[in-house]
Amino acid sequence: MALLLTSGVVVIAAADTTNAAETGTVTATPATGSITTKPMLQSVTVSEACPEGFQAKAAVGVVKRGATAASWMAMNITQNAPYDQAGFTVPVPTTGTAKSLAEVLQEATPSGDYEMRVLCQPATGAPDLTKYFSLYIEVTGDTWRVKEPVAPAVETTTTLAVSPAQQVRIGGKYTLTATVTPSDAAGIVSFKVGGVSQGAPVPVVGGAATLELTAAAPVKLSELNAVFAATDATKFHGSQSENVGYAFVDAPSVRARDESGDTVEPNATLEAGQKIKLVIKGYQPGETVGAALSGSQAPLADGTADAAGVLNDYEFTVPAGAADGPATLSFTGAKGGTKVDFAFTVGDAPSDDPSDDPSDEPSGDPSDDPSATSGADSGGTDAGGADSGGTDSGGTADGGGSGGGSGGGEENTGPLASTGGMALGLGIGAALLIAAGAVVVVQARRSGRLLTFGPPAGD
Repeated sequence: MALLLTSGVVVIAAADTTNAAETGTVTATPATGSITTKPMLQSVTVSEACPEGFQAKAAVGVVKRGATAASWMAMNITQNAPYDQAGFTVPVPTTGTAKSLAEVLQEATPSGDYEMRVLCQPATGAPDLTKYFSLYIEVTGDTWRVKEPVAPAVETTTTLAVSPAQQVRIGGKYTLTATVTPSDAAGIVSFKVGGVSQGAPVPVVGGAATLELTAAAPVKLSELNAVFAATDATKFHGSQSENVGYAFVDAPSVRARDESGDTVEPNATLEAGQKIKLVIKGYQPGETVGAALSGSQAPLADGTADAAGVLNDYEFTVPAGAADGPATLSFTGAKGGTKVDFAFTVGDAPSDDPSDDPSDEPSGDPSDDPSATSGADSGGTDAGGADSGGTDSGGTADGGGSGGGSGGGEENTGPLASTGGMALGLGIGAALLIAAGAVVVVQARRSGRLLTFGPPAGD
């Protein structure tokens, strides 16, 4: 160690100055001033006592730029000594070798940060340059000020939650919520979907930031992320959440076809052993889809959704022992939990044979209607009675013929009913002709004009 005197400034040099300073806080009075004021300080106050054996004297100095040892502006100060109590104050002499900061630094244009040291000295012998307390000052132009100690920035954590969880239907709303700790960390959160920022950054309020979005096509798997940036990076570090896997899916739907390719509507009747193929939408890409039949304990094969979230051509055969009645085939996604049902009825399919259907059309065969035949026969008999009645009025008053013909016509309009009507008409005409003939004969006899055959009268 050596004592050097340069332009009235004492420099104490030592071979080893790498040891740490004493732990304590130094307060300068005043806290700011001109670099040309002499002395630059009135006093310094230290929060801790000097180490034992180094409490008799003190020195105040500044470490110049690029140096490791301090240049002392005042040494061997004994006022207020011994410095064996916490919170001791060292006055800086205003006379003698006291210097201004400019004189100590000896730089043309000092600027930037410098370390100031308060050295604890023994009563006799050489000082130990590791027995000091320190603070930092900042020089700007011709002014210096104490640089407040800056606490290290606080680490933060950011977590991300999404609602609804797991997946959202395209066109639907979903909400991202970022939680930042500690909750007093001021800043903003940028939300990302698939690595792309969504909207403007959201201010953190009470440790949380929320953003509502609308799910956009296409069907896909994506990753959500939240990034926190502190308003004051000297107080809080930024942070980002872990990626959250999320799916964008179609609305659920189902279509079914039979073996002929014809559409099978929901609630259709299917026979035991009948086969159908189903196409179901609404799942996550690559998701495993489980199948189950209501009322059956028999396991069904799982399916796998394609890249568009569609379970294609799932083959299903109605079990041979399935009971008649309503049944439901259900398909459930293993990740998102989407459930799609296809309802049908187990039973015999309706027949397409028209002979099995009752007909409302009347039969054209009159032989099946006994009442029509009876009416025709009655009319014929009554007409016959009129024919044998001679001049009797039974021909014109033939209730049987008239009644029989009329009755047959009302009950049956078939061909035989028409034939009976014609016979009745002919019978009535014949009766009228017979009656007219009888009248002519009577009148001829009365007038003597009736021709006679045989021997003349009186023979």
